[in-house]
Amino acid sequence: MAGGGTTGRAAGTAIAAVAALGAAVLAVRSNLNGDVTYALGGLETAGKGGVSVWDIFIARPLAYKLLITGLDKGRFLLVGDTSLNTEHLAIRLETYGLIVVVVVVFFFGLRRVAGVAAAAGIAVATGLALIASPPWHFLEPDWVAPLLAVLAVGAACVPKRPWLGGLLGGVATMLVVAVKLATFPVALLTLLMIAVFSRRRAAWTSLSTMVCVALWYVLTKHLLPWEWTWLRDQANLVHNSPIHHGIRAADLEKLRLAVGDVLVLSPFVVLAPAAAAALVRRLPAGRKQWLGVAVALVAGLLSVLSAYGQGEFFMYHFAVVPVLAAGVWGAAFALCPRFRLPLAGATVLVTVASLVLLRQPAHWRHLHSSKVAFAYEVTALLLAVAAWHLAGRGRFTPPWSSGVVALSLALVPAVLPGAPYAFGTYDYRVHNRSSRDAALIALGKRLGPDTPVLYLTFGTINHALGNPTSCRYPSPQWLQRSTMYAFVRDFPSYRDNLRCLTDDGDARYLIIHTGWFDLAKASPEVQRLIGERFDCSPAARLPAPEPLEVCPARAAKE
Repeated sequence: MAGGGTTGRAAGTAIAAVAALGAAVLAVRSNLNGDVTYALGGLETAGKGGVSVWDIFIARPLAYKLLITGLDKGRFLLVGDTSLNTEHLAIRLETYGLIVVVVVVFFFGLRRVAGVAAAAGIAVATGLALIASPPWHFLEPDWVAPLLAVLAVGAACVPKRPWLGGLLGGVATMLVVAVKLATFPVALLTLLMIAVFSRRRAAWTSLSTMVCVALWYVLTKHLLPWEWTWLRDQANLVHNSPIHHGIRAADLEKLRLAVGDVLVLSPFVVLAPAAAAALVRRLPAGRKQWLGVAVALVAGLLSVLSAYGQGEFFMYHFAVVPVLAAGVWGAAFALCPRFRLPLAGATVLVTVASLVLLRQPAHWRHLHSSKVAFAYEVTALLLAVAAWHLAGRGRFTPPWSSGVVALSLALVPAVLPGAPYAFGTYDYRVHNRSSRDAALIALGKRLGPDTPVLYLTFGTINHALGNPTSCRYPSPQWLQRSTMYAFVRDFPSYRDNLRCLTDDGDARYLIIHTGWFDLAKASPEVQRLIGERFDCSPAARLPAPEPLEVCPARAAKE
C-alpha cells in the first residue's frame, strides 16, 4: 500500500509538472506585446545614439526603464543581435528567471507566517499566473507592479525579525509605486495582504514604505526633474479619466465590460470569489468572518482601482487581478481539501466555455461582449454564494496535483496561438502571433545599421529597424499627440520634444510612421522644421514598406 501511494504521488507530480510546463511553453511562444517592444525600441535606438537611459522618454517611469534596459542588456549577452523572435524568447526566459526567484522568496516568507501547505498552494498558483500571464499583460508596468508586490509580501515575511522584514518589504512596495504611479492601489493591496498574515509586519512595512517613497520622491525630484514634468504632462494628456472628472456611470459600465473580458481571458478569476468565500468560512463564525468578508471586498476593489483610475480600460491595466485571483485560488485549494473537487471542476468547466468563446469571430465577440460579461459576472457571484453555503461538505479530496492541472488548463485560453488580446473591448482584433517584421528589419539593414535617423514612429518600429537616434524622444509622443490635441502644444514636454527637429543634426533620414504620425495635421512650425531638413517629396523618398515613409536629409542629398 505504501509503495502504491508513493507511485500514485509520483505519477500525480509528473502529471502536474507536464501541465504546468505545457502552459509555460504556450506562453513562451507568444511574442512580446507592442507596448513592451515600444519601450525596447525607444531605449535601444536612443541608447545607440548616445542618450543615457536616465534622459530617454518612453512614456514609462524610470524604474521601469531601468528594468527593461537590464533585461535587454542581459539578452544581448545571451544571444546578441539576432532575430526578433530569438531576442523576445531570451527576454522572456530572463523574466521567468526573475519570477522564479521572486516566487521562492514568496514561498519562504509565507511558510514562516502561514505554514507549508498554504505557502505551497499560494506560491505555486501565483508563480504559474505570472509565467503564463496573458501576452498583453506580460512585462507591462502594470504587470511588473504585482510581480514586485509578490516580492514585497515575501520579503516582509522572510526575516525572523519583523522590523527587518518591514524594511525589505517597504523597499519592494516603494518599487510597486515607482514602476508606475497609477499602480499605487497595488501597493495598498500589498500592505493589506501582509496584514492578512501578520499585522505587526504590515505596520513595519507601511512605515518603511512611507519613508522609502518620500526618499524616492525627493531624490528624483531633485536629480531628475524631467521625470516629474513628464508625469504631470502624461496625467494631463489622459484628460478624460476619472482622476479628472470623478465617478461617472459611463466609466462604471466600461469597468464592468472590461472585468468581463478579464474573466473570459483568465477563467480561474471567475472562481476567485468562491475561493475567498471558502477561505472565510474556515474562520470562526461572527466578527472574524465579517472581517474576512471585508478584507476580500477591499482586496477586490483595490485590484481594479488602478485600471478604473486610468480610465482607458486596457486589459493590461488589470494585470494584478489574475495574480491576486491565482493566489486566492491556490490558498483555497491548499487549505480547504473538501472544496478541491468543486473548485477544480468548476474551473475546468468555465475554462472550456472561455476556449469556445475566444475562438469566435471578432465581430461576434465585440457585439456580444456585454452579454458575455454579464453571464460571467453572475456566474462568479453564484459560485461564491454556493461556496459560502457548501464549502467543506464534500467527501472526496483530490490530490494536490489536480489543482495544478486545473489551474494550468485555466491559464491556456489567453496564451494559445491566435488568441485575442481582449474578448470584446479595446484591441479585441489583436492576436498572439510571431514577429512579422522582416520587411522592417530589411529596411534597417538597407539604410545601414549605424546610420543615424530621426523617428516619427511608434517605438515598435524603432525596435525592428534598430537605427540609432540622438533624440531623447525616440518615439516622439508629444509631437504625435499634438496632431490630435492642440492643447498639448502648451506642454513643457512638447517644447522639449520640438528640439529634436533642430538639435538632432546628424540624422541622415526621417522615418515617418504614417499610420501613427499624420504630418499634415502637425503644427505649422513642425511642418516647417521638417521641410527645411528633410525632402519628403515622392521623388526623393526611399522605397519603404507600408506604413513607413523614408525621407533623406537635404544636407545628405547635397
